[in-house]
Amino acid sequence: MNFKNHLTEIAVCFSLYWIFVAPLYFIPDLKSGPLTFYLFLPAGVKLFSILVFKWRGLVGTALGTFTRLTYTDPTQPLISWLIVSVSATFAIYLVVELGLRLMRVERDLSNLKYLQIVLLALVASIINGYVFSYGVSALTIGQMSADLFHSEFLTVMGNFAGNAAFVCLLMLALKQKTVIADFINRLQK
Repeated sequence: MNFKNHLTEIAVCFSLYWIFVAPLYFIPDLKSGPLTFYLFLPAGVKLFSILVFKWRGLVGTALGTFTRLTYTDPTQPLISWLIVSVSATFAIYLVVELGLRLMRVERDLSNLKYLQIVLLALVASIINGYVFSYGVSALTIGQMSADLFHSEFLTVMGNFAGNAAFVCLLMLALKQKTVIADFINRLQK
């Protein structure tokens, strides 16, 4: 793969992240806190991007997370948001890489099973929830707040719900790929 392909994959992951995060700003009932959501679909995008694009998914979704955090709270130092976004996304990357090795999944994901995706989503949600909440608490308010466990739990649940919804949408799209392809072909005529 060349440099241009890598940049394209990073841009695709970044764009996918924002395609799924932008609607959250228009549905305020999904917000559980200033930075957390009850249903966080971009968590599924992160998992999917890292599964498919490996380190390029890490870079693209970390950039997406960074820009979301700076947009949501521009009063915080950029370095704090950079540390939070890179560490939380890197934690998911480690979960995916280690999980795939432990479950003996091929690099091309040809033998990846649905239950393995669910397990990866669960572990990634827990690790990401902890790293994200700890990072935000430590770097933005400078101390560990009393509601850290509550914030971690909301982040974990929002991420897992987002992972589940994204995987279900993806599975539905894959099962209906011939219908979707026929529809696109009819639109092009």
